[in-house]
Amino acid sequence: MAVWGLSFGGSATLLLTAAADSAGENVDVVQAMLTTSWNVAIAGGGLFGGLLLDRVGAMAFPWALLILSLVAFATVFVNSHYSFKPGRRSH
Repeated sequence: MAVWGLSFGGSATLLLTAAADSAGENVDVVQAMLTTSWNVAIAGGGLFGGLLLDRVGAMAFPWALLILSLVAFATVFVNSHYSFKPGRRSH
């Protein structure tokens, strides 16, 4: 639990900052969409994980994690121009 907290604890702040950086004047809308997508991802992860466990078994989880990690890294790489900007925020 401590390792998870140390490695993942600050991600909500980082994701909200990245969303705000890319949103411009539409910060409220983007933050609401981020919160909604976060909740959909939690529900979808439970559903997908349950189906994967039931249909394929626990040995499918490392492969699913690899695929999802590659998608996450590709998403960050492609969108790094719009968000995750270095330096101080002006607003």
